[in-house]
Amino acid sequence: MKLKFSILLFAVFSCFSLSAQDVDEIVNAYIEVIGGADAIKKIKTQKTDLTMTMGPMELGGTMVAASPDKSRTDIDFQGKSFTNAYNGEVAWMINPMMGEDPQKMPEAEAEEIKNRKFEPEFIDYKEKGHAIEYVGTSEVEGAECHELKMTKKDGTIEHHYFDTENNVLIMTKTTIKQGPGKGQQAETYLSDYQEVDGLMFPFFMETKANGQSVMKMTFKNMVLNPEIDESIFDFPGAETKADDGKEPAASKEKEMEKEGKSKGKKGKKKANK
Repeated sequence: MKLKFSILLFAVFSCFSLSAQDVDEIVNAYIEVIGGADAIKKIKTQKTDLTMTMGPMELGGTMVAASPDKSRTDIDFQGKSFTNAYNGEVAWMINPMMGEDPQKMPEAEAEEIKNRKFEPEFIDYKEKGHAIEYVGTSEVEGAECHELKMTKKDGTIEHHYFDTENNVLIMTKTTIKQGPGKGQQAETYLSDYQEVDGLMFPFFMETKANGQSVMKMTFKNMVLNPEIDESIFDFPGAETKADDGKEPAASKEKEMEKEGKSKGKKGKKKANK
């Protein structure tokens, strides 16, 4: 009986070790295929043109991003520009259907854009506080895949599927957190990998919910490390006061300078009298 129990324990721990080893092997293979961690970390900004298809509508636009989490997407529709942006602190948007003025995103909508990171989450995932476990093999559109379950530091759970033949990520499954589809599974398919400055990127993405296509995005003219004025990510007309309601140091200095000049003028008037 003791021998059987020992064999069982050995089998359990062996499986656990194998799964942990498989996770790092799969993750490292993927990172190497798309260019390697060192090369990826050298990318600080990115810009690309895009075409978005939603049902019968086809829209054009641009995406700009900067490390570690700044992003801006501008979509043209019937002569109007729709904007979603995040500067690392404030998520905001311009929706001409709701007025021309920029406005801060509602908390639920802002959560998604705030969680996007410039660097792939798989790089240094342990240091970032994420956990990954090996689920097994699954078939995605005819391709055999390794399925990995990622539990992020904030508790968000994602399932990622890597093609066993070439080690690239071809699908990610998440749970929709807001809107009419809240609670449903969303699947994002990645394909048409192309090389840009020695790194590999998917140039086509399709999102499905309940098996139905919701949105397709095709990318082109991708540029890595372009010069970007990062003020484009900032909320237009942002308040000059700090979050605690106090005047920033620079503002205080200007105010003190004004008061000094004012007192100097009053002193001169008295002397003249």
